[in-house]
Amino acid sequence: MNCLRSATVAALLAAFANVATAQTTQPSGQEIDACGTLVQVGRCVLFSGAGGNFVLADYGNFRLGDAVRVVGTINTDCMNICAEADGCIQGAVVYDPAIMPCGTPIPDLGTDLAVAAIDSLCTGASAAIGAAGLVGMALTGRRRHS
Repeated sequence: MNCLRSATVAALLAAFANVATAQTTQPSGQEIDACGTLVQVGRCVLFSGAGGNFVLADYGNFRLGDAVRVVGTINTDCMNICAEADGCIQGAVVYDPAIMPCGTPIPDLGTDLAVAAIDSLCTGASAAIGAAGLVGMALTGRRRHS
C-alpha cells in the first residue's frame, strides 16, 4: 500500500513539475519585452529572461554578464546550434535597462516626431490666428476713430 502511495505522489510531483516548466517558458510567436542577463550556457551566449534561455542574432555592444532589455518575438522552433536554448528571439532589439528600464514604453521615432510636428503646427497656427485677430482689431479700431 505504501509503495502505491509513493508512486502516486511521485507521479503527481512529476506532473506538477511539467506544468510549472510549461508555464515559465513563453509560447512561440509571442511578443517579448523582458529584462534579463547575457549568460554562457555550454558554448553559447544566451539571453536569460522571460522564463528561458534564448538565442539572439545580435547582442550589439553588450557582453557576457551584462543586464539587458530585449524586445522581439519568441520562436521556440528556430534552428540553432545551442542545444540548451529554449528558442530564439527574432527581430530582437537589445537595450540597456539603465537607459530604457523594463516596463517603460520604447519611443517610436516616426510616431513621436509626427505628433511633435502636429503639436508645433497647431501651436504656430493658433499663435498666427491670434496675432491676425489682434492686428484686425487694431486696424478696425483705428478706422473708427478717424
